[in-house]
Amino acid sequence: MFIHATVLSQLGVNTNNPLADVHVAGQNSMLRVDGLNNINNPNNLGNSEFYNLSVDGDGSFKVSPQSGLLSSDINLTSGNSIIQSATNSDFNNASLYQKNFTLSNRALVVISYTISIEFKSFNGLSNINDGRTKVAQNYFYLGDGVNEDTSKTYGISSCSYSNYTCDTATGYVYNSRSIMVPLEAGTHSIHMKGAVFGGGITSNASFSGIFGANDRLDIQVIYL
Repeated sequence: MFIHATVLSQLGVNTNNPLADVHVAGQNSMLRVDGLNNINNPNNLGNSEFYNLSVDGDGSFKVSPQSGLLSSDINLTSGNSIIQSATNSDFNNASLYQKNFTLSNRALVVISYTISIEFKSFNGLSNINDGRTKVAQNYFYLGDGVNEDTSKTYGISSCSYSNYTCDTATGYVYNSRSIMVPLEAGTHSIHMKGAVFGGGITSNASFSGIFGANDRLDIQVIYL
C-alpha cells in the first residue's frame, strides 16, 4: 500500500493519481472508521452483517438504526369502547386510543391494525334483528405525540352487519388496514377512531358499535 498526496491536497490510497479529495483505489478497497464499528456504535450489531450508512446536513456519516418491527400491541383500549348512533343521524365517531412512537431517522413507516366490532342494539345489550344494515368504520389521524392532525385521514376500513328476525346471531366482525407513510425523525402518534353510520326514520334503527375487545396495532419502520 502507498499513500500519495498532491499539491491540491487530494489524498490517494493505492494510487498516485487521486481523482477525488480522498481516493481509495483497488478492486477490493474498503474504508474503515473505528467510530462506526460494533464496539463504538450501538447501531452496529456486529457479526458479518453490513449496515446502512446515512449522512446528515453537515455531511457527517453515521450507522442507520435497524429497520424492522418498532412495536406490536394488542388490546390497546382499556375497555370496550361503545359508540352509539342517533336517530336520523349520519356519522357518529369517537376516539378509541392513542399510540406514540419515536423515529431516530427519516423512515417509511408501515402501520397495520385490526379492530373487532360487535353490533348491538342501542342499549348495547340486545342483539340486532330489525333487518337494517349497520355500518361501522375505523380510521386514524397522525400527530406529534400530543395533538392530532385532522387534515389527513389514514387507514379507512368499514364493515357492515344486518340480521332479520333471528335473535341469536352475534359475534365479532373486524376492520383491518395497512398503510405506508414517510415520516421525519421525531415523536409521532397514531390517533385511532371508531365510527358508526346509523339512525333512520324510526328510533329502533339506532344501534351501538362495541369496539376493541380484540385489537392489534403493529408499527414497522424502514429507515432511509
